[in-house]
Amino acid sequence: MKTKDAQASFENLKKAIRSKELPSMILLYGEERYLRKQYFDIILKQYGAKRGDMNSDFYEGKGLNIGALIDQAETLPMFADRRVTVLEDTGLFKSGGDQLADYLENPCETTVFVFYESEVDERTKLYKTVKNKGIAAQIDEQSREVLRGIIGSFLKKEGKKATLETADLILDKTGNNMGMLRCELEKLVTYKMDSDIITNEDVEAVCSRNVEDRIFELIDAIADRDAKKAMDLYYDLMALKEPPIKLLALMEKQYNQLLQIRLLRDDGGQPAEIADKCGINRYFIGKYMTRASRYSSKALRAIFERTVQTDEDIKMGRISDRLGVETLILSLMGPNSD
Repeated sequence: MKTKDAQASFENLKKAIRSKELPSMILLYGEERYLRKQYFDIILKQYGAKRGDMNSDFYEGKGLNIGALIDQAETLPMFADRRVTVLEDTGLFKSGGDQLADYLENPCETTVFVFYESEVDERTKLYKTVKNKGIAAQIDEQSREVLRGIIGSFLKKEGKKATLETADLILDKTGNNMGMLRCELEKLVTYKMDSDIITNEDVEAVCSRNVEDRIFELIDAIADRDAKKAMDLYYDLMALKEPPIKLLALMEKQYNQLLQIRLLRDDGGQPAEIADKCGINRYFIGKYMTRASRYSSKALRAIFERTVQTDEDIKMGRISDRLGVETLILSLMGPNSD
């Protein structure tokens, strides 16, 4: 689904919630887990769905007996207007959902369905059925403008305020992760309990840098051939109990993005266009382009291929995860890495 379509589907969901006119089928999916969970809870509350309630059926995980689920969905509610069927992370929107899709073409009129999925293939029959008959809301990372508004509303509710510059500094620390943003805002409010102003100094003192920030610092240190700083950053992440294989995955992701940016830039792409094509917030694209410009496209391709090879070597048991990542970092600062 394109970004505009995703936003439209989310707006349709919010409108339905405000009007308290929810459809009989709702699918929630998308990258923004924290916000997705919030809306999931709101929907269940509006429907009156509760675990253990005779008119609420909760299903979780893969391998569901779809026939039994349909039989239960056909059961009339007891002393209520509806039965609520809730399905969480079933994988049915990736494969195996055709039987349920066929049923949903003509379901029991007194049963509503709420789907909460981490992975969705929009080409599946089940996805198309739910979208046509209800709302398929894709909830992805929110824009910086929206997040600034969320910061302002949260602080106002707590009797605090901050400048736009400070709000942007908070977002620099948290990225677009709303769960992390909420956590850091709560820490700031507690830290400034006796004052109504949140300053840049408060943010620097309290807010944690997210893992991707540290990975970017690591990539900068590699580009600078600063082995001590690179390894210090790596060991800092290890001290935070970050698995080496996760750090490698983030490095792989970042180098792949830098490669795509470099290729698009070489083809004459403009910053806004590059940001949209690479799925990067336009606010950050300048930083990405600066990093990408430090390498040729050939060098970035070679580096990305090295991260992929290291990932394969670890998964095939040819090298331990920790040694594999350490060796990769050091090798990327070698004489043949440009």
